[in-house]
Amino acid sequence: MCSLNAAAQAEKVPAVDFANSCGNNRVEAQSDQNLSRQLDSKQAYPEPAEGKKVVAITLKQLNVFDTDKPEEDNALFRFANRYHIQTKPEVLKSVLLFQEGDAYNPRKLSESERLLRNQSYLYDARIYAVENCDGDILVTVVTRDLWTLLPDLSFSRSGGENTSRIGFRESNLFGWGKRLSFTHIQEVDRSGYQFVYDDPNILNSRYRGRVEYSDNDDGERHYIDVSYPFFATDTPYSYGFTSYSDKREEPIYSEGETISEFSQSTDVTQVYFGHSKALSGSWTRRLIAGVRHEQHTFREIADTTLPIAQDRTLTYPYVQAQWFEDSYVKVRNFDSIYRTEDLNLGWNINALFGYSAESWSDDTERLVYSFSANTAHYTSDHSLWRFYFDVSGNWNKDTDKTENLIAKTTFQYYLNTSLYESWFINASYTYGNNLTFDNQITLGGETGLRGYPIKYQQGSRSMLLNIEKRYYWEYDLLRLFKIGGAAFFDVGRAYHSHLPIEADESVLKNVGIGLRLAPSRANSDIMVHIDLAAPINGPDNVDSVQWLLTVKNRF
Repeated sequence: MCSLNAAAQAEKVPAVDFANSCGNNRVEAQSDQNLSRQLDSKQAYPEPAEGKKVVAITLKQLNVFDTDKPEEDNALFRFANRYHIQTKPEVLKSVLLFQEGDAYNPRKLSESERLLRNQSYLYDARIYAVENCDGDILVTVVTRDLWTLLPDLSFSRSGGENTSRIGFRESNLFGWGKRLSFTHIQEVDRSGYQFVYDDPNILNSRYRGRVEYSDNDDGERHYIDVSYPFFATDTPYSYGFTSYSDKREEPIYSEGETISEFSQSTDVTQVYFGHSKALSGSWTRRLIAGVRHEQHTFREIADTTLPIAQDRTLTYPYVQAQWFEDSYVKVRNFDSIYRTEDLNLGWNINALFGYSAESWSDDTERLVYSFSANTAHYTSDHSLWRFYFDVSGNWNKDTDKTENLIAKTTFQYYLNTSLYESWFINASYTYGNNLTFDNQITLGGETGLRGYPIKYQQGSRSMLLNIEKRYYWEYDLLRLFKIGGAAFFDVGRAYHSHLPIEADESVLKNVGIGLRLAPSRANSDIMVHIDLAAPINGPDNVDSVQWLLTVKNRF
C-alpha cells in the first residue's frame, strides 16, 4: 500500500503544479518581499543514501496550449495542439543524466531539469522525486512543448538600417529535437540564402552535429561541427572537429557610413580532445588539447579606399583550461519575462595558450592567447551584479608586439524595486591594441547606443553606459507573448582610431523608451525589442529620432 501511495503522489502532485507553471500561474510561491526574484529553488528531493536507486521514470508531456482553461479553449489553439508533433519520449530521456536502475543522485536530477530547460523545443521543465516504502526513488519528469514549425519572418531596424529574414524554421523536426531552417537574409552588409541543420543528440546519443551553408551576394560560407561535448558538469571527456570557411566583402565604417570595403576569405579547421577531473565540491576542472589552423586572406576590390590588412596564417597546437563552478538558482524576471531562468552564481573561467611556429604556418611566429571569466553575485535580497571579462590576441615575434589584442570588461547591476520592476545598469569598456585593418571596435545602434546609426563611431577603444528602468508586466498578449517595457539612457564613445581617417570621437548620449515581447508558445529563448530613441545634442547628420526593431536573447 505504501508503494502505491508513493506512486500516486508522483503521478498526481507534479502534474497540477507544473500545469500552472507552464500556464499563467506561479508554480513556486514567491513572497512579496522576495525581491531577489529567486523561486523556492530547493526542490524537495529525498535525501540521498547508499543503495537508493531510481526505479521508475514517468514522463508527463504538456501540449503547447492548455485547452482546459477557458481563455485557451478556442478553435485556433485546439488546432495547434492537434497538429503539433510532440517531442518523442526517447528524446527527452536522452537529455536526462540518469536512467532507471541508476544510483539515486539528487544533483543529477536538478542538473537534468536545467538541461531540459535549455532545449529550444521546450518552454519549461520540472523533475519531481518521491521515495517508496522500499527506499527507492520514483521520478516524474514534466515538460511543456513549444510550437516549433514557424515561418522565419522578421524585420529589424537599427540605427536607420534594415535587416529582414524570410523563410521557415523547424526546431523540433518530427518531434526528434532536430533543427532545420532555410532562410533568405537581407542584412546591412550582405544578402543571401542560409541553410542550417542542427542535431543536438545524434541518434539520441550525446554526440551533436551542425551543418550551415550560406550563399551570399558577396561570397559563401560553410560551417561543419561534430562533437562529443562536456554535456554535464561531471562528463569525463570531450572531443570534436570543426571546419569553417567564409568568403565575403567587409565594409569599414565611420559616422554610420561605409568609407571602404575589402574582400576577405577566412578558413578555420580545428580538432580537440578534453578531459575533466571528477567534480570536487561544486567545481569542475577541465583540460583541453587541440590543433587549430586559421588562414585569413585579404584582397582589394573596386570600393577599396583604405589600406587593407596583410594576409596571415596561424597553425598551432593549444592547451585550454576551464574552471566551472556549479551554483545555479532558479529566478524569474531578469533576462526574460515570467519564464524560469537558470542563473549561475558561480565562476566560469577559461584560459587558452597556443604557439604558431613559422615552420608550421609558413608565416610569422606567433603566440596565441585568450582568457575569459564571468560570475554573478547577490549583494542583498534585492540586488545582484554580474561581471564579465575577456581578452584575446597574439604576440607577433617579427614585430615583437601584441597583435589584435582586444580586452573587454562588462559590469551589470540589477536593483529590484518590486517583483515586476527593476533598475538595470550596464557599463562596459573595450580596449584594442595594434589592431589590423580588418578589425574595428564600433559603437552605434546595434551595440547599445540606440539613438545613433549602426557603427556610427569606430576606433580601438570604446566605453558604454546603459541605464534602464525595466517593467516586467507579465501581461499575456493573445496568450502568445509576455509583455515588458523599459525607459533608458545611453552614453558612449568609440575613439583612438587606428585607421588613417578623421573621425568623430565625441561622447554621444540618447534617451528612449521601449517595449519587450517574450514569446511564451514559440521561440521562448528570444526577446523582441521595439525601441524609440532620441539623441541628446546629436550631430546634424543624425536623425532626431531613431526607431529600432531587433530580436535578442535577453531583456
